[in-house]
Amino acid sequence: MNDEKWYYLLETIDEKFGIDEKTKEEVPEKRLVVEKAIFKGVGGRMKLERTTRAVVMDRQVKFSKRIGGETVEKYVYSDTEKSHRVVLYKWDEERKTWQEIDFRKLAT
Repeated sequence: MNDEKWYYLLETIDEKFGIDEKTKEEVPEKRLVVEKAIFKGVGGRMKLERTTRAVVMDRQVKFSKRIGGETVEKYVYSDTEKSHRVVLYKWDEERKTWQEIDFRKLAT
């Protein structure tokens, strides 16, 4: 889901239900951004989470065959390409945790 569709989805949720809380966390060492929106939906309290990360272009592994030698992994990330993952959660009052909802089950 690209940025334009994500912000359109957030606007639609805000118009229909109202967003209670919106957060954005960045993890620079992993080139990761997590955006969360919590709202009261039809099924109760819900959370929509979008994870954006840079695409890994190459993985370089350096190692030694000697005993006690160390292994070093280095990832090469793309500056332009990103991958996005969107997950919907529902608050479970009994367990006091967020339960992931499968989008495929919602379509049927």
